[in-house]
Amino acid sequence: MRSYKLFTMNHTLRRLIVPTCLASLALAATPFAQASDSGLGLATSLNLLSFGNFVAPSSDIEGRVAVGGNASIANYSINTATGYQALYGGTGLTVGGNLDFASGAIWGNTVVGGNLSSGQGASFLGDVQISGNLNANNNSLSATSISYGGSVSGLTQYQSPTPVQVAPGSVQLGLDFAAEQQRLTNLSQSFDALANNGSGSNPWGGTFVFNANGADLAVFDLASTDVAYNLRLDNVGANTTVILNVHGQTIDFGQHGYENFALGRVLFNLPEATQITFASGVNASFLAPLANFSSSGGLINGQVVVGSWSGSAQLNDGAFTGNITPVPEPQTYALMLAGLALMGGVARRRRAA
Repeated sequence: MRSYKLFTMNHTLRRLIVPTCLASLALAATPFAQASDSGLGLATSLNLLSFGNFVAPSSDIEGRVAVGGNASIANYSINTATGYQALYGGTGLTVGGNLDFASGAIWGNTVVGGNLSSGQGASFLGDVQISGNLNANNNSLSATSISYGGSVSGLTQYQSPTPVQVAPGSVQLGLDFAAEQQRLTNLSQSFDALANNGSGSNPWGGTFVFNANGADLAVFDLASTDVAYNLRLDNVGANTTVILNVHGQTIDFGQHGYENFALGRVLFNLPEATQITFASGVNASFLAPLANFSSSGGLINGQVVVGSWSGSAQLNDGAFTGNITPVPEPQTYALMLAGLALMGGVARRRRAA
């Protein structure tokens, strides 16, 4: 299997510092960020986290959704596995920017940091909090309660419940998107710094086979072209966590199969990706904090973190619960030991002086 890591002094120093500093980065005091829940330091109920815009023309997401930019949603449901009740209590959808919700259903509360424009087929099955303006577009809004911080327009004569105006600053998103993007970008780099301990081969040119060797944590390096094949995991233990570090800026997952991918135990880590295309079906989570994730369909059973989202792939509830303890690669150990020896020498000279 190819190796894609180049070791320079600065690169190795970064790899030493990043995993060490992760523990000192405070998570936001929010229901979305709970270090004890997910292997990504997020609540397991958070199915998708998009730091930029979110465009969804159809399909659904079973769990909760958080969007840092603007959201445009149509023919879409959020936070329900059955269609008749919320899968998780509390907030179902958080949008940092503006929300244009044409049709579909949001189960649980909706929090909007900008303006809300609602279409005729939009259903809010919980409280709605809007920091900016509300435009109902002459449609009756269904919700438990509605509050807004700016102006209101397009209400029908018999609108119930009646929207209540509040101070704009009183609407809290509950998530610092910029801080979370930085934290998860660092986390992605620390996963990329893990030493490879499995092997991979593509002997027949049709299926890329990865041997986990029964390890508790199996780490593999992939090029962007490797994910264009069928992927199979071999010798995966009952509690094996698998990290597939995929390198490259533009990555097309194509349409193919994934064999022996255990729900909640496999993570595609894409630290360099800026554009991802997906149209398949897989039991895996995705960590791509800098990438636009585009889909023309498909199914993901896992937790997804992206720079932005556009497309109609279906996301099913299945958080990444893998057990990961970042361990520096051998080169990093050598540098760390050399640094400790240097520090010891400096201390001895100071005592002598």
